[in-house]
Amino acid sequence: MSTPALAVSGLSVRYEGAERRALDEVAFEVAPGQIVGILGPTGAGKSTLLQCLSGVIPRHEDGAAMRGDIALFSRPLTDFAGLSDITETIGLVLQDPEVQLVNTVVREELVWGMENRGVPVPEIERRLSRAAELFGIGDLLDRFTHALSGGEKQRVVVASVFCLSPRIMLLDEPTSELDPAGTEGVMNAIRVLADEGVTVLVVEHKVEELAVYADRLIAMRQGRIEATGTPREVLMGTAAPDRPQVLDIALRLRELGHWESELPLSVPAAVTAWEAMTNTPHSDRNRT
Repeated sequence: MSTPALAVSGLSVRYEGAERRALDEVAFEVAPGQIVGILGPTGAGKSTLLQCLSGVIPRHEDGAAMRGDIALFSRPLTDFAGLSDITETIGLVLQDPEVQLVNTVVREELVWGMENRGVPVPEIERRLSRAAELFGIGDLLDRFTHALSGGEKQRVVVASVFCLSPRIMLLDEPTSELDPAGTEGVMNAIRVLADEGVTVLVVEHKVEELAVYADRLIAMRQGRIEATGTPREVLMGTAAPDRPQVLDIALRLRELGHWESELPLSVPAAVTAWEAMTNTPHSDRNRT
């Protein structure tokens, strides 16, 4: 069995003055190259979890008391010298892109971190070109960051973290301001990175996207993990805070006796199943 990219045990966090823990005995492991989606209602502890995994808590959050163990590729997080050392392995994208944009031009934003790391110029150019292609920001490279839309800023921030080549990426609502096409583009890029060995944890409310792209889901509520497993295992259970609409529709049709195939998690899967059940290709129905 390979060494986990992330191993968490007994992780608990309580903010100063809070009535309950923000995280309560959280434990899980993530294999290298997996995409793990984290689901949960507001206040479930999702963002707090990412801040702990990236070392922000407790190193830069005096009002948070933390206990438990976190290891990155078997190296305890406490062994890292500081955040700059941690970011050699792990990259964090915050929910608000504004707080992570520090340069006035997009190209400078992507290059800045690599220059600070002493990355050779040819490698900087290679990573910059790859990031522009993966995240669809080639036409934004010479634009001012303050003039970008919210969705464009999100893509630039994710791309800038990618340019640092972390082995683990933590993404907090990376598509919240993106339209469906932009969301699909970012999720496709994340899938490519995972296929190349990058481990990705993503907090995301667009459960339809996680159902398609995630290898595993973690459902949280009030600081605890209530369920973990494949997207089908979690979304078919009672712990998931939401389900893809297409799954709810199929469940209703099954109750009415009109759905006999495997319940779908995505619209393409639903179309394929419906065609198989009715023996009517979608293109044929459009001609009738």
